Amino acid sequence: MINGKKVAGVVSEFNPFHKGHEYLLRGIRQDFQAEYIVTVMSGDFVQRGEPAFFSKFERAEKAVNKGIDLVIQLPVLYSLASSEYFAYGAIKILEELSFVDILVFGSESYDLNRLRSLAKFFLREKEGQEKEYQKQLKEFMAQGNSYPRAREIALEAFFTGEILANDGLGISYLMALERLHSSMEVGIIRRNLHLASAHSIRKDIRESCGKDCDHRCYTEAEKLYPFLRYRLMELKRDKIALDSFWDVSSDLANRIEASFAKKLPFTQWIQYLKGKNYTYSRVSRSLLHILLDIREEEAREELDKVSSYYRILAASSLGRDLLSHLPPNSIFRLGNALKEHPEWENIRLMKWDLFAGQLFQEIYLTGREERREKFIKL
Repeated sequence: MINGKKVAGVVSEFNPFHKGHEYLLRGIRQDFQAEYIVTVMSGDFVQRGEPAFFSKFERAEKAVNKGIDLVIQLPVLYSLASSEYFAYGAIKILEELSFVDILVFGSESYDLNRLRSLAKFFLREKEGQEKEYQKQLKEFMAQGNSYPRAREIALEAFFTGEILANDGLGISYLMALERLHSSMEVGIIRRNLHLASAHSIRKDIRESCGKDCDHRCYTEAEKLYPFLRYRLMELKRDKIALDSFWDVSSDLANRIEASFAKKLPFTQWIQYLKGKNYTYSRVSRSLLHILLDIREEEAREELDKVSSYYRILAASSLGRDLLSHLPPNSIFRLGNALKEHPEWENIRLMKWDLFAGQLFQEIYLTGREERREKFIKL
């Protein structure tokens, strides 16, 4: 609560912001009587394992124009991670703010009790308590099923009815709330599947842009290809093992090294590397962890630490009420903050974020240098 008024939190990418997001925000205000809406939003790279389609500053400005009151950047360690860690990092930030009353997210099944049961089941499974499920999962994978398909089949013995793909992140949010022993309430809004998805909007923009586009209006993963090849050559020269990077298994590392000489275009290379044990997103994220120098050991050490800073990207006129309630290590203008606290540049999360921002600007030619970007206030 802020001044007796309810604060709702949402996790977002807004990649790009669309009608479905507007529908969610209207529902939050109408169904849960929230006065303020705070979002933790992916920065330069998104959970699918790609650079964001538009810059975080453009997305943050659009968000506050459309109903968000405060936008906080999700560090790249979390934004470029599996759904479990993506959700955990975002919920951790909302929890640490200490004034968010309720987490709200969209749900296709619209069955919060079922989602809670699934979240608790997966937490037990991670702790090794669901041995029968783990046994069946291995059996179905041994039969040639991909991991997602084997997981789906194995779960049918424990939960009747289909587990909808669009509920995956919601389950991860609930797992994170449980892990953090959070007291935040939870609310869900039924997804409106008739509204265009972010994926379809990105596709339409690419098609409408066509050959006349100067390739500066949005980013594409393909633009990272030369940077990644140089990085892999550098690591081979220095004899640095690829499986020392976050979420890169020994098997995937061997596949990357063996396929390097094929010189496939970036997205084709990912398609070649993916298989029954590796989804497209998993492979893409792993390659970007290598490119951004996010090491496995260092990433694991950071996961359970209290956030070392909070990057505030934008606030609405209403959201200005929240600014004085933010933690003291909140950053509004990056350049000024690093001049006042030069030691912050040595924080791991900050180093990864700064490098991710620099790399993003290399492929997003209309953007400005990150340290000169201003905090957006409406």
